[in-house]
Amino acid sequence: MNSEEQFEQRLRHQQPREVPAGWRNEILSAARAAAGRPLARNARPSLLSTLIHQLSTLFSPHPKAWAGLAAVWVVILTLQLTSRDHTEVAARQTVPPSPEMLIVLRQQRLLLAELVGRPAPREAEQPKTVPSRPRSDRYRESSSA
Repeated sequence: MNSEEQFEQRLRHQQPREVPAGWRNEILSAARAAAGRPLARNARPSLLSTLIHQLSTLFSPHPKAWAGLAAVWVVILTLQLTSRDHTEVAARQTVPPSPEMLIVLRQQRLLLAELVGRPAPREAEQPKTVPSRPRSDRYRESSSA
């Protein structure tokens, strides 16, 4: 015999106790009041209660796992926000090199080319500027050709 069967046997042999009169009257009056009201079986639950019920059934199996997952997402979002690239801001704040610095850099480039034995780098030609025309004229020229 296991302990559950022994417990049930003891309960069978035990005499039920009387409910105190005050409790009995309260219980009976509450039951009579509830019997007088019809049950609202056709009443639809509110949207909020339905949402809470659905979320509780989703999160109830493993609440610690869901809490851990939420903590991981908070850490990921925090790291994402703190590690944003600020190079664009730094690039805007840099000062263009002075003309003296440009001359020194050009001299260093020439010296390096001389030491390595390569011909001196040629100066880049300035791009030719073409006067801008309306785009509609370009379309007409290309379509008529």
